[in-house]
Amino acid sequence: MIMISKKMMKRLLKSLTENFESHHMNVKTSWFYWTNLSVGTLIFFTSCSNSGLIHRSRLLNQSIYCAPTIAYTYSKTYLPVNADSLVRANSALGNVLSEHDMLMANATGILPLIQKLVIVHGDTSVTGRLSAAGIVARIQNRLLLASSEIDGVVAELDCEGERADQLANYLDGLNRKRNNRLTATSIIIGAAVVVATAAVSGDHAQNAVGISGGLVAAGLGVLLLDTSGKGIKMDYSGRNVLSDIWFVPASSTMYPPFIWYMLNEKRFSNSRELSLIQSIKERWVGFEFEGTVHPERVNLFFRQGGIYDAAALHTRASLLNQLQSTIRSVHQDMQSLTMAVEKFTITGEQ
Repeated sequence: MIMISKKMMKRLLKSLTENFESHHMNVKTSWFYWTNLSVGTLIFFTSCSNSGLIHRSRLLNQSIYCAPTIAYTYSKTYLPVNADSLVRANSALGNVLSEHDMLMANATGILPLIQKLVIVHGDTSVTGRLSAAGIVARIQNRLLLASSEIDGVVAELDCEGERADQLANYLDGLNRKRNNRLTATSIIIGAAVVVATAAVSGDHAQNAVGISGGLVAAGLGVLLLDTSGKGIKMDYSGRNVLSDIWFVPASSTMYPPFIWYMLNEKRFSNSRELSLIQSIKERWVGFEFEGTVHPERVNLFFRQGGIYDAAALHTRASLLNQLQSTIRSVHQDMQSLTMAVEKFTITGEQ
């Protein structure tokens, strides 16, 4: 970091003034003096500004920071099936569930249970009522578990987004301090040049001082234009929650089967033309990457990671927040299905 105290400022101005007021500095000497001062100043600030990598020891940035502490095993009993012929094959449920709720029941794996409930619902015997109550309890437990799966995924995405934002804000703070110090230094150098120019005699000496001071000011200006600032290495080789969304494998190791099914089923989107994943990726490419995602950006955001500056961390946080909002909206679909099942259970309306 660049640290310049008031004591150092006074010492610099005093030294410059004494050197020039002595009148022992000729043109060649002044040119040599100011040239070396300008070059040395630029080298110093350039070296300070380039040491911009925040090492792992400074911050907790492992890829598993927000990951679940244990690996979940999902029951094959509730795995969704292909939905292409689902509605036609379950036309008998048309009076109980809408097409959307039927697809949602398939996603959560409770469609076979609803089929059984419809069959036993008309049985008013004790055995029939007990059987119906048992089926309803299993449906409620499964919906509760599905809601918990949504909350678990959202919690991890929220953690990842908050962590990216926190690191971005940390780097923003370091960059602001750096820019403030460069600006202050530029003002100090400018003041020193004015004093030195007034102290020397002769046009050539004054020109040497002015040119050298201009070089220093220009160099500091170039450093201020460098917007990349500090960076931090983020390793996502162990787990990257954005990876499956970008590459869309047939099955996901990071997302529960029912959530993965919903993200890939077009009929759960408002347009019914693009899946939720396709819609998310289109928004990412259009608004976050300005229409083009270069290979190095794919590697940075969707593979093993790399060096993130503050802007890249803000972008990652935005990607995570958009994905989180999409998955959180699945609760709306869950609410619709729950209300339909409750209505049939209480009133028996078909």
